[in-house]
Amino acid sequence: MKNTISLRKTSKSAFPLLSGLLISVLLYINCTFEPHIEPPVSMRFSTQITLRDTTAEGRDTLVADASVVLQSITYSDYYETLTDSFGVAFFPNIIPDRYNILATGRRVSITEMININGQLQDTSLYIADNDTLRLEIIAQTSRSSALVISEIYYSGAPPKPVPQYFHDQFLEIYNNSNTTLYLDSLIIADVEYGFREDSLIHAIHVYMFPGSGTEYPIEPGQCIVVAQDAIDHSPAPINSVNLLNADFEYYVPQGGDVDNPNVTNMIQLHHKYGVDFLYSVFRDALVLMQVKDPFALGYDGFERLLLPKSGVIDGVEYRDNTSQLDQKRLDASIDAGLAGGIPSYSGKSIERKIERIEEGRIILMDNNNSSLDFHVLNTPTPGYIATTEAE
Repeated sequence: MKNTISLRKTSKSAFPLLSGLLISVLLYINCTFEPHIEPPVSMRFSTQITLRDTTAEGRDTLVADASVVLQSITYSDYYETLTDSFGVAFFPNIIPDRYNILATGRRVSITEMININGQLQDTSLYIADNDTLRLEIIAQTSRSSALVISEIYYSGAPPKPVPQYFHDQFLEIYNNSNTTLYLDSLIIADVEYGFREDSLIHAIHVYMFPGSGTEYPIEPGQCIVVAQDAIDHSPAPINSVNLLNADFEYYVPQGGDVDNPNVTNMIQLHHKYGVDFLYSVFRDALVLMQVKDPFALGYDGFERLLLPKSGVIDGVEYRDNTSQLDQKRLDASIDAGLAGGIPSYSGKSIERKIERIEEGRIILMDNNNSSLDFHVLNTPTPGYIATTEAE
């Protein structure tokens, strides 16, 4: 049988609806199926990037053996190399595009280790006639921490079948030094967006470890787990992690929160909203701090507790899209990069990479750059450092 197309008269009032649907379909097809076409080979060029530390003197201002990364925003190309003895990283044969540029190095002396971080965000790179483009990055410096945030499980459990379950979240702290330290009165807080260049942390939630000074030690190479809810989340239908053995848990008495009496509660200093201290499953920044008087600076106009940025011991920022450096919450002196890049409710976590093992003790990477320091774990590991499983 011959295929036929039947036409029928359509009322005038239906035309706007039909035309709107047609435009929507065309826009969807255009946005969905149009491929990215890279520029021709003839447009490729070289880039030379110099990393300079203005806080140093003489030859030390040129940062040698630093890692420099180019992230192509449009085409997702990734280039990485090391700077030479003159602090220069050379990238041949790259394509014109907008790039995020991250640079991380170190200056080591007998008494201290200084992290050197710099970045250029959303920078257009192109030069004609197959020439070499020359750029300079002025770095910021920071010191490595003895206590570091070693793992954050924030993504939430996969929906099988319970959707949007996030009460299984936890944060892990690791003693990266060779000395016994104490968690007493240290603070964990999450940082609001929009105050990166401020000298203050605008904190949405603030919780403090209990203790008067030496009640809660953390030994060299030891992990401490702080759970959102210190219960076993592994039985069906959640099928997530068992946090019954967590060392601490957040407890929100005003919200009807779960309280495990066998696990020490963190002290609530400020809780802006929510039935729990929820880490965003999309993007957030968490800091470990030491502040003498957490209430000395008061609150901002939106009821966020103000804390001095100078009190930050360690900070980690994550996003579902790790190329969005222009939307960071932490400056380069705390965290120059972004961890994450994983979908929400994936059951995955981010964990700090191992730098080396020293006399049987794991030393974790701490460049104050989460883009370099963290990897993704398919299965969270509360209370210990994974040595093999990484994405």
